[in-house]
Amino acid sequence: MARQSEEPIRRKALIHDCNKGVYAAMKLTLERSSNTSRSGIWVAAGAVLILILVVLLLAVRNHRREVDNADGLLLAKGDALLRTIEAGTRAGMLRMRWGRGQLQHLLEETGRQPGVLFIAITSPSGRILAHSDRDALGLGLRLPREAKEAKGLRAVQREEADGNLTFLVWREFKPLIADSRSGRMGEHMGRMHGGDHMGGSWKDKKDHRLFPEERDKPLIVLALDRTPYDLVRNRDLRSTLVISGLLLLLGVGGIASLFWFQTYRLAKESLRDTSAMAREVVTSLPVGLMVVDRDGAVAFMNAAAEEISGLESSVVRGKPAASVLPGLMDTVDTALNAGNPLHEEEHLCRFPSGRSVPLSISASSIVHEDGGSVGRVVILRDLREVKRLEKELRHKEKLAAIGDMAAGVAHEIRNPLSSIKGIATYFRGLFDESHDARETAGVMIDEVDRLNRAVTELLTIAGPTRLVTARHNVGDLVERAVRLVEAEADSLGVTVTVEAPETPVMGILDADRLTQSLLNLFLNALQAMKETGGRLAVTLEQPPGMIRLSVADTGCGMDAATLSSIFDPYFTTKADGTGLGLAIVHNIIEAHGGTIEVNSRPDQGTRFDIGLPQGD
Repeated sequence: MARQSEEPIRRKALIHDCNKGVYAAMKLTLERSSNTSRSGIWVAAGAVLILILVVLLLAVRNHRREVDNADGLLLAKGDALLRTIEAGTRAGMLRMRWGRGQLQHLLEETGRQPGVLFIAITSPSGRILAHSDRDALGLGLRLPREAKEAKGLRAVQREEADGNLTFLVWREFKPLIADSRSGRMGEHMGRMHGGDHMGGSWKDKKDHRLFPEERDKPLIVLALDRTPYDLVRNRDLRSTLVISGLLLLLGVGGIASLFWFQTYRLAKESLRDTSAMAREVVTSLPVGLMVVDRDGAVAFMNAAAEEISGLESSVVRGKPAASVLPGLMDTVDTALNAGNPLHEEEHLCRFPSGRSVPLSISASSIVHEDGGSVGRVVILRDLREVKRLEKELRHKEKLAAIGDMAAGVAHEIRNPLSSIKGIATYFRGLFDESHDARETAGVMIDEVDRLNRAVTELLTIAGPTRLVTARHNVGDLVERAVRLVEAEADSLGVTVTVEAPETPVMGILDADRLTQSLLNLFLNALQAMKETGGRLAVTLEQPPGMIRLSVADTGCGMDAATLSSIFDPYFTTKADGTGLGLAIVHNIIEAHGGTIEVNSRPDQGTRFDIGLPQGD
C-alpha cells in the first residue's frame, strides 16, 4: 500500500523535473537568441536528444522497478505460503501422529487460496508425493534444472502449455529446521511417535520422514498465477509510455517553439503568441479561474468558472467581483490585504444566477516586477462531487456498522422463532375452529411470520446484495409489480397509471430484486395517499444505453430533514414501519450499478427517479 500511495508522488515529481528541464532549455535558447540560425538548429537538436534520452532512461527505470516489485511480491508471497505449510505440518506433528493424509488435506486447503495454481511436494526427480489436486498424486512434475542443484528458496518464471505465465517457487521441504530449537522439538516428537515412526532414530535425521521411501529430501513446489501482476505491470507500463510520450511532445514542442521565436526575433510577436498560449491554458483548466483587476472588476473568467457559476464571462466582465461572488470577495480581500494568500478555504457560494455551490476558494495577488499589484486571481474548485462522495461514504460506513450489529442479532432471533412457530402451530391443531385458543395461536403464528420478515430484511441490509442477472423486459416487470398492488390501490381510492414505450425495454438485471424494489416504492406511495387517495404514476423510458424508471405519487410528501435520511436503515416516519424498505431499495439499485434520486415537498407528493445501465 505504501508503494502504491508513493507512486503518484513519484510520477508528479518526474513530470515536474522534466518540465523544469524543458523550461531551462527554453530559457537557455532565448538567452542565445543572437546566435546564428545554424547554431540555433544544433542547440535545439541537442536539447531534443538530451530530453529523449532522459525520458527514455526514466521510463526504463520505472518499468524495471515495477517488474522487480512484482517479482519481489510474488517471491515474498510464495515464501510465506511455504513457511505456513511447514509450520502447519510442524504443529500437526507435535499434536498427533501426522501422516500423508493430513499433509494432503493441508495442501488442498492452501491450494484454494486466491492466486495459487497448485502446491505440491515432490521428489528431486519430480515425482509428485502430495499435491493440492488429489488426482495428480503419483504423476510427474516438470521441474526446472535448478531444482536439483540449488539450495534454499528459489523461483523462476515459466510458460505453461496453455500459454499462461506462472511463477514457480520451490525449496527443500523442511518442517523441522535443523537448529537447537528443532533439535529439542525432534527429541520431543521422537518420544511421542517412537524412535522408528519417522524412519530411524530422530537424532540421526534432523528432518521428518513423512516419505520414508525417498532417500533424498523432498521439495515443496508452489505455482502462483502471475497474470494479475502482469496486468498491473502492463497497465503501469502503458501509463509510463503515455506520460513519457506527453513529456516528449511537450519538450519537443517547447524547443521547436523556442527555435521559431529565435528565428523571427520579434519581441512583440513573441509576447503576443505567449499571451495567447497562456490564455488557452488558463481557459482549459479543469478548475474555475477568475481574474480581478486592481479596481475590483472581473477581467476574465475561464470556461470552468462559467460552468460553476452559471454565468457567462461576456456578461460579468467589467462588473464588480463582489456582485459575482457575493460574500466571498470580502474574505479574499481581507486575506490578501494582510499579505496572506488564501488556500483551499471551503465556502457555500450563492451566485446571482440562483445556483448554490460548495466551493474551495484559493486566491493570490498578481504582482509585476516592480512589486506593485495589478490584480488578483481567484481559483474556484467545485466540491459538489466531493460532498456527494463524502455523503455516500458516510452512508456506507453507517450501513456497515448497523449491518454488523443487525446480522448478529438477526441470527440469534431467527432460531427460536422457528421453535415458537412450531409450538403455536401444534397448539392450534389441538383446538377446533370455534375455540378462542385456536385464534390466539393463529395470532402468535402471524406475529412470528411478521418478525421473521423483519429478520430477513435485517439480514438483507447486513450482507452484500447478490444479483442473479439475466436479460428481461423491464416493462413486464413493471406490469407484474403493478398487478400485485392494484387491489390495495383500489381499496384506498388510488389511481395507478403506467407509461412505457411500445417496444420492449430490455436490460440485464435481477428480475426478483428489481420487482422487490418497485413493490417497496409502490407500497410507500400508497401509504402516503391512504388518507386522501390520489394518483400513482409509473413511467418507463429508454434513453441511449440507460433505463429510467419514475415512481411519482400525489401524497403527503416529505420535508428536507426527512429527505436527507430516507435511505438510512431503521429511519421511518410510520408507526408500524421497520425503516428498512428504502434502504434495501437503495442497496439493490446500487448493486445494479444504477442511481436513485428523490424529489419531494410537503403536501406536493414525491417522485423517485431510478437510472439503470442497460447492459450488453
